[in-house]
Amino acid sequence: MTTEKPVSWGTVLSGPNRGLFAVLSFGVWLHAADSTVIATLLPGVVADVGGEAFISWNFVLYLLASITAACSSALVARMLGLRRLMIWSALTVAIGCLVSAVTPTMGGMIAGRVLQGFGGGMLVACTMIGVAQLFPSHYTPRVMAAISAVWGASAFLGPLVGGIFAEFDMWRMGFWSFCAQALFLAFALRWALPVTVAPPSDQTRLPWRRLLVLSVAVLCIATAGVQKDSLVLMGALSCIGILGFVLFLRLDKAATDSRLLPYSITDMTHVTGIGLIGIFLISFATIAFSVYGPVLLHSLHDIGPLGVGYMIALESVAWTVGALSLSGLAPRQQIIAIRLAFLAILAATIGLAMVVTPGPVWAILPCLFITGAGFGACFGHILQRCTEAAPPEDKDRAASAMTTVQTVGYALGAAVSGLVANLVGYGDQPTLADAQAAGIWVFVAMVPVSAVSVLLIWRLRR
Repeated sequence: MTTEKPVSWGTVLSGPNRGLFAVLSFGVWLHAADSTVIATLLPGVVADVGGEAFISWNFVLYLLASITAACSSALVARMLGLRRLMIWSALTVAIGCLVSAVTPTMGGMIAGRVLQGFGGGMLVACTMIGVAQLFPSHYTPRVMAAISAVWGASAFLGPLVGGIFAEFDMWRMGFWSFCAQALFLAFALRWALPVTVAPPSDQTRLPWRRLLVLSVAVLCIATAGVQKDSLVLMGALSCIGILGFVLFLRLDKAATDSRLLPYSITDMTHVTGIGLIGIFLISFATIAFSVYGPVLLHSLHDIGPLGVGYMIALESVAWTVGALSLSGLAPRQQIIAIRLAFLAILAATIGLAMVVTPGPVWAILPCLFITGAGFGACFGHILQRCTEAAPPEDKDRAASAMTTVQTVGYALGAAVSGLVANLVGYGDQPTLADAQAAGIWVFVAMVPVSAVSVLLIWRLRR
């Protein structure tokens, strides 16, 4: 591990670094804002083109495309080169936004969202690779902190931007605006990103069979997360999805040069494995509020969508605060910060289980802030350690895998949250008692997962 002292903000964001950071951050903005803007645009879409029964597929297939793209990004970057891949990813987002902007049907909207999810997922994963390749290793926490600030602002402003277009009944213009931004990013990447970064190699073709297994697994998990009609079907889809992930990991580990993920991703004695599994677990454990917070707070405390939206935005802002505040730590202090961050997230998870149902509502806010700040405080430091500890042939895989395991954790956590909610009776036409039970058990179910993440991350060494 590096023992170099953390650098100053002026050093990180000066000279040629400024342009590199700008284009990487813009790619993060594009994906983060585009992934949240749909929440406020969808009512206008449905009113215009119909397709109410297929609303959830805008989210399910977007998630599927994002995960598949992120997982394959390291391998494709070796085939095309990082610069070319990021340009094509931005153009894919632009095409997807164009399709969504002109479509007369919900089917066309979903197709556009799939393209946006694929291009955006690839952009964010390539950003992680770019941070590892374009900047010295000891720059990573600072660069990731700055990118986290962009992500937090994007998550906060995305629904606001969508709300403005929706307010004036111009949802198509919302997608046109993101199409223009994606085209601008494609030109900016051509100007700012070095051609010599990750030059194309004589790589074998993409492992489509493994990607198909991964896609089916993600699709099953994501569908289970939005399935409310049948508890048996939800459980079956969850089990198939989990088994699919296990099969994918086994097949990928047995591969050689065409591996999509680092070899040590499941090794809980290796720094890279510990870091990636740790991110997966806390992503799993913290998604419950985003999934069930809006409906539960409305049922239990009569909190409207705007109020819950700001509560979720608080978590994004806290991520930024945590990342910026602790990005300049020395190596020994970074280990302490990572462990304390995981402990704080565990405490916040327990807190949500205790206060969501009985209240008071204000007590939920510190839990959300601690969750976001904990994530932000540890993410950049874990990324640095995962890439440093990986062998040279796996550094790009380790960097891009951060996005993959985080998104998969969110998907699986959402599915399990839905399964628990249905088990306690929070299905169709739930009563107040059903909502009260769900407000407790949905979050209680996440406590063991968060506790395991603390035990695991305690094994992380300098």
